[in-house]
Amino acid sequence: DFESLELGPNVDEALVGEHVWTKTPPEGWTQDDSGVPGVGTDLDGVTEWAGWSFADVQWWTTTADDQRRSEFTRANGAVMVSDPDEWDDQGHPDSAANGWYNTYITTRDIDISGLDASSVVVIFDSSWRPEFDSNYHQTGNIAVSFDGGEPQEILLWSSDSSVPPWNPAQNVYSGYKDDNSTNERIILPIANPASASSMKLTFGLFEAGNDWWW
Repeated sequence: DFESLELGPNVDEALVGEHVWTKTPPEGWTQDDSGVPGVGTDLDGVTEWAGWSFADVQWWTTTADDQRRSEFTRANGAVMVSDPDEWDDQGHPDSAANGWYNTYITTRDIDISGLDASSVVVIFDSSWRPEFDSNYHQTGNIAVSFDGGEPQEILLWSSDSSVPPWNPAQNVYSGYKDDNSTNERIILPIANPASASSMKLTFGLFEAGNDWWW
């Protein structure tokens, strides 16, 4: 969980709180928000959501006028969230001209030394709401890197209902992730090599604009 993070006050959001939000990730984690239009400037949309952030789940739900965020009942305390819907509520460079909302966050090294091949399983609670139209193609993914090697995509969620569905029951980990995905436990097997001693996971949300959230 993210309960060890020190949350600070709101910045652009209207709902006042002293301990509600931070951009500072857990120790050893790294972020890449360079693909968020306007990031690092005064014209960065709603600052709290200019890329992956950490927020008190009740504050996030309330300041964003809910819109089904409260369905994430598996969440408690601080959550990691990317919310391009809320981000878009304040001025930023035009996404069509400057690139869509793209943000990535990578965990610290996770020790997997001595484990059998293909024995790692990643389990996490998740809230996802998709949107797809002529402009916005909200997409999420997870990539894994072993011992500092090249990242390999292991999950891809599309908002495009015309593509085949994401279906882990049939070992399909790339496809459409529907609008009934706001409160889930995700179980994701990892094909770790027996020789690997560490791994990192990277969570991405990209090709987004005024969409929803993950």
